[in-house]
Amino acid sequence: MEYNQKQISILEAAEQLFASQGFHGTSVRDIAHEADVNIAMISYYFGSKEKLIEAIFIKRIYAWKLVLDDLLKDNTQSFEARFDRLVETYVQRVISNPCFHLMMIRAQIQTDINVNGLIHENKKEVYGIIDGFIKEGQEKGVFNEVDTLMVVSTLLGTTNHIMSTKHHFQRLSNLEHLSDEQLQEYLIIHISTYLKKLFKAILIHEA
Repeated sequence: MEYNQKQISILEAAEQLFASQGFHGTSVRDIAHEADVNIAMISYYFGSKEKLIEAIFIKRIYAWKLVLDDLLKDNTQSFEARFDRLVETYVQRVISNPCFHLMMIRAQIQTDINVNGLIHENKKEVYGIIDGFIKEGQEKGVFNEVDTLMVVSTLLGTTNHIMSTKHHFQRLSNLEHLSDEQLQEYLIIHISTYLKKLFKAILIHEA
């Protein structure tokens, strides 16, 4: 779905507030103030706060699935290269868009939010895409037999943990001299490099 500039402003404002204050801690008035729009405009475009958070997830999820599908189906690249690109792309998306991923973490903890079903179905679909890719690689003799769910959980868990606690990671790594922008660039490279080496050991090298 295409959004106009007002709708995009509302979605971005809501994403930031849901990430920092949680769904229940954010009011429609808060979102309207942050987006600099009239409260009635939110109702006009999205209907309710529940429909607004659903629109955020649908927008982000649809974009990610398109990228993932195109990336893993690119037969001009080797299986190893495509898996490396998967890692790099996911890490960059998470570290570059912390508000959405923090919002997702919060939403999964608050089980009474309607989008939990949407999140589960998306996770299931993404897992199926990656599992199918790994199985294809196994059939070609490229990848070892692995627990794909644990591979995916390691990718998501490591990246999201560092993203959500990045300033602790910054202090533990003695990187206080880095600006936020420099830290973001460092994390993308560092996490990607570490995970690619880890998964290469699991997927390709003999245990």
